[in-house]
Amino acid sequence: MTESYHWHYHPNSDETFMTIEGTLLIDLETKTIELLPGQLFTIPKNVVHRTRPKGARSVNITMEHSQLKTVITESELD
Repeated sequence: MTESYHWHYHPNSDETFMTIEGTLLIDLETKTIELLPGQLFTIPKNVVHRTRPKGARSVNITMEHSQLKTVITESELD
Protein backbone atom coordinates (compact mmCIF):
# COMPACT_ATOMS: atom_id res chain seq x y z
CA MET A 1 0.00 0.00 0.00
CA THR A 2 1.45 3.34 -1.04
CA GLU A 3 -1.49 5.73 -0.57
CA SER A 4 -4.68 6.17 1.44
CA TYR A 5 -7.80 4.23 0.56
CA HIS A 6 -11.24 5.89 0.58
CA TRP A 7 -13.43 6.06 3.67
CA HIS A 8 -15.73 3.05 3.36
CA TYR A 9 -17.46 0.19 5.13
CA HIS A 10 -18.41 -3.42 4.40
CA PRO A 11 -22.04 -4.37 5.09
CA ASN A 12 -21.50 -8.13 4.72
CA SER A 13 -18.09 -8.89 6.24
CA ASP A 14 -15.62 -8.14 8.98
CA GLU A 15 -12.16 -7.24 7.65
CA THR A 16 -8.90 -8.32 9.28
CA PHE A 17 -5.53 -6.76 8.52
CA MET A 18 -2.06 -8.08 9.36
CA THR A 19 0.98 -5.94 8.68
CA ILE A 20 3.99 -7.68 7.15
CA GLU A 21 6.29 -4.71 6.51
CA GLY A 22 6.13 -1.02 7.44
CA THR A 23 3.29 0.44 9.48
CA LEU A 24 -0.39 0.43 8.53
CA LEU A 25 -2.70 3.13 9.88
CA ILE A 26 -6.39 2.25 10.17
CA ASP A 27 -8.50 5.35 10.64
CA LEU A 28 -11.83 4.87 12.36
CA GLU A 29 -14.27 7.71 12.97
CA THR A 30 -13.10 8.10 16.60
CA LYS A 31 -9.45 6.97 16.59
CA THR A 32 -6.50 5.71 14.53
CA ILE A 33 -5.03 2.23 15.00
CA GLU A 34 -1.34 1.78 14.21
CA LEU A 35 -0.35 -1.74 13.15
CA LEU A 36 3.29 -2.79 13.25
CA PRO A 37 4.68 -5.91 11.53
CA GLY A 38 3.08 -9.06 12.93
CA GLN A 39 0.08 -7.29 14.47
CA LEU A 40 -3.56 -8.00 13.58
CA PHE A 41 -6.68 -5.84 13.79
CA THR A 42 -10.27 -6.72 12.85
CA ILE A 43 -12.79 -4.12 11.75
CA PRO A 44 -16.38 -5.32 12.32
CA LYS A 45 -18.81 -5.13 9.41
CA ASN A 46 -20.60 -1.77 9.02
CA VAL A 47 -17.79 0.21 10.70
CA VAL A 48 -16.61 3.17 8.58
CA HIS A 49 -12.83 3.17 8.13
CA ARG A 50 -9.95 3.82 5.78
CA THR A 51 -6.43 2.44 5.59
CA ARG A 52 -3.19 4.21 4.76
CA PRO A 53 0.53 3.57 5.09
CA LYS A 54 2.62 5.42 7.64
CA GLY A 55 5.55 6.51 5.52
CA ALA A 56 6.15 5.54 1.91
CA ARG A 57 4.44 2.12 1.99
CA SER A 58 3.20 -0.82 4.01
CA VAL A 59 2.77 -4.47 3.07
CA ASN A 60 -0.34 -6.10 4.50
CA ILE A 61 -2.46 -9.23 4.38
CA THR A 62 -6.20 -8.60 4.33
CA MET A 63 -8.72 -11.31 5.26
CA GLU A 64 -12.39 -10.82 4.37
CA HIS A 65 -15.46 -12.56 2.95
CA SER A 66 -14.88 -13.84 -0.59
CA GLN A 67 -17.84 -11.79 -1.85
CA LEU A 68 -17.04 -8.65 0.11
CA LYS A 69 -19.18 -5.60 -0.63
CA THR A 70 -17.56 -2.19 -0.24
CA VAL A 71 -19.56 1.01 0.22
CA ILE A 72 -17.50 4.18 -0.34
CA THR A 73 -18.54 7.04 1.95
CA GLU A 74 -17.72 10.72 2.07
CA SER A 75 -16.08 11.91 5.25
CA GLU A 76 -14.97 15.27 6.51
CA LEU A 77 -12.23 13.52 8.49
CA ASP A 78 -9.76 13.60 5.58
